[in-house]
Parts: sequence; structure tokens; C-alpha cells
Amino acid sequence: MELDPATFAQLKTGQPMAFEALIEQFEGPLFRFFFCDHRNHHIAQEQTAETFAQLVRSLRGMRGGKDKLRAFVFATARHVQLRRVRERKTAAIPLAEAIDLIDDRPSPDVSAADREQVGLVLDAIGQFEEHVRNVLLLRFVEECSLEEIAESLSLPLGTVKSHIHRGRSRLRKIFTEKEAES
Repeated sequence: MELDPATFAQLKTGQPMAFEALIEQFEGPLFRFFFCDHRNHHIAQEQTAETFAQLVRSLRGMRGGKDKLRAFVFATARHVQLRRVRERKTAAIPLAEAIDLIDDRPSPDVSAADREQVGLVLDAIGQFEEHVRNVLLLRFVEECSLEEIAESLSLPLGTVKSHIHRGRSRLRKIFTEKEAES
């Protein structure tokens, strides 16, 4: 469910009913974003809740209209993510555990016929640098536009495109090498 203009206007004025609609729209995508980053269910729940708490405080000051909301939400999520990284670093859990959390919207992960392939792709992406990993997760798991990713991660559009291109190239190379080994 996407927010209508009236609900968006209510969000900007801090009306509680509008926040319910915001949570309904973004709870799943935010949880997946956090879970795919560190593969810890409980931390992903905490970060999702913390993101919504930050949004309650910051939405009134949001610049732009309804079309900028998704980018604003993920930019807020990125700030929550960075705060966690600064506070404590924990050991990574295999990305393969995220397979059951991917929703059934058409995306590269869902279109993969075999769950094992999805697990292999997520494991490979999990090895990438954080900035490339975040770009790929937002693009292919959350299906954000390039502009939304650029705004969410405070990156130039060209950098986002470059990260996607390099990430795809690295994935191709990883799987070509694995195929050659088989």
C-alpha cells in the first residue's frame, strides 16, 4: 500500500494515524534491508523500530514531496545502520538465512528458480564492501530506483551506477570461477 497525498500531508504534521500507514508500507522493506546487512533477526527488528522512532522525530523537517519519502526512509535507515556499526561490530552470520525473508514481489532474488542459487548470490554479495553491498541490496532486494539509492546513501548517481556495474561484474566473475571449478 502506497501512501496517498493526504496521508503524506498528515505525516508531515505528525498525526498518529498517518504513522500507522507509514509502518504498514515500510516495515517489511526496512526489516529486510537490515537483516540482509547482518543476518540477525533481533537486531534487524531493533533497527527497524529505531528507524521508525527517528522518522517520528524527523519527518516534519523532510524536504520534498511524497516522491522523496522512500529515499528519506532509507536514508534514515542508513543512519541507524551506521550508528550500530560505530557502536559495536559483531560477527557476520551467513546471508543464506535471509532467503526465507525475501518477499514474493518480482525481483532478481525471487526470479531465481532455485533457493540454493539465491543463497549463493546473497553469500557472494555478503562478501562485498559495505557500500557496494548496500547499493545492491537496495536495488535488487528492495527494488529502489537509482535516484532513491543515491539519495538514501548520500552518493552521487554516477557512483551508484558504478557500484551496481562493479557488483554485477564481480558476481559474474565469482560464478564463472565456481562454474569452472565444477
